[in-house]
Amino acid sequence: MSIRITQGMLYAQALGNVQNSLFRYSQLQQEVATGRRVNRVSDDPAAALQILPLRNDLRSLDQMVDNVSLARETLNTGASSLEDASSLMQRVRELTTQAANGTLSSGDRESIAAEVDQLLNQLVSIGNSRRGDRFLFGGTQTGSAPFALVTDAGGTRVVYNGNRQSVAVTVAPGVTTALNIPGDAIFQQRDRGATTFAPALGSAATGARPVGSGDTGTGFGSLSVTFAGLGGDAPPTVTAGSGPTTALGPLTFEFTTPPDGLSVDGGSKVAIPVTDGAFTTADGRTISLTVTGMPAVLTGTFTSQANLSVDGGQSNTLIDDFGSSSVAVRNSYDGTVLNVDVRDLTQTGAEDVKFNGTFDAFTTLIALRDVMRNEAGLPDQAVRDRVAQMLTEVDGAHDAVLDGLRELGFRSSSMDVIGNRVEGLRVARTESLSLLQDTDIAAAILDLQRQDISYQAALQVSSRVIQTTLQSFLR
Repeated sequence: MSIRITQGMLYAQALGNVQNSLFRYSQLQQEVATGRRVNRVSDDPAAALQILPLRNDLRSLDQMVDNVSLARETLNTGASSLEDASSLMQRVRELTTQAANGTLSSGDRESIAAEVDQLLNQLVSIGNSRRGDRFLFGGTQTGSAPFALVTDAGGTRVVYNGNRQSVAVTVAPGVTTALNIPGDAIFQQRDRGATTFAPALGSAATGARPVGSGDTGTGFGSLSVTFAGLGGDAPPTVTAGSGPTTALGPLTFEFTTPPDGLSVDGGSKVAIPVTDGAFTTADGRTISLTVTGMPAVLTGTFTSQANLSVDGGQSNTLIDDFGSSSVAVRNSYDGTVLNVDVRDLTQTGAEDVKFNGTFDAFTTLIALRDVMRNEAGLPDQAVRDRVAQMLTEVDGAHDAVLDGLRELGFRSSSMDVIGNRVEGLRVARTESLSLLQDTDIAAAILDLQRQDISYQAALQVSSRVIQTTLQSFLR
């Protein structure tokens, strides 16, 4: 059986040859135009499986290159701010040394205090430094100013509104770096020590003692101890008078007759009845009492209550149990707490409180300014001594700023090494990707020319093989 070659078969064969030549010609044109041998998965499935992960790696490395640049710029901006803070603290030290000089007058120290106040405001401004619209020292809360200078009836303080976290970015495979240091770790770095009490100028020792732990106050403070009235154990004929009272705590009493009189805690007898009588104890303390007559019980003990305050009397903590080894006295302005042992509390007065180890950059400047202003009316020598004591605190606060500066400097320097490493990885990935997907331009152009000749030949052959005249169909 013979197979007849029809015109349709010839046409189909010729068309297939032309289309194959045209397809290869188009492929080569695309390779030359794009410079890539693999433009779609179907071009080389095996190579495509390697190309896709390499492209993902390159995108990640490109982002890391940008992150390294961002990190370097941000760290350098932060370091520049801390350099300004360091210069400022150096100036504070110079002023502190100058103010401790015995030849300065109170007016000179007030002028220095005015400069310190300006430096305090500048330091707050440095703490609120920004890069663009982002604050550098607020932790991860970069949208609002981290530090606020607050002045009210409770004094001056700087409040930190940021957090203790850091903004971190990935700068190399498996490597992240923090772009900042939380501001409180620099400007409010504290290594709290023991709290100490000392009788305020013109005040006798009250007997109050620091507990030794749990305090949250900072810098200098003051504990005010005042008379708060009589406890419920007082005899029914005895009430608190309106005169001055210094005696606190449990006091013994003894009524004697005739003549009717009362002695308190072993002191001299005072004739009764009496209004606002001044009773003196055996150790020289005084208490004002109004006594209307003889009670049923002639001897015993009653309690002279105390009020403790650390905010100038804005709020008070009542003490009617003098057996407590720890009483928390809270500052109503800033919420800080001073813990007081009242077991030896016997007298009204005031205690100067020092929260050792809490003189950060801000509290140091505030304390220096207030001491040099001398609003408490201290003698010149007392002011000079306290200013001289602050030199150590100034140095400690300056060291904290320098620690932050060094840390940011180290991180910025490491970005050079990390940046070179990431760039090397990026070059290596680019070369690997090029080997897989890029075309040999010279070879591709030669193939394109050869394919063009082949394509034109196919067209010419097909036009001769396939005769489309009426005469051809009639044979």
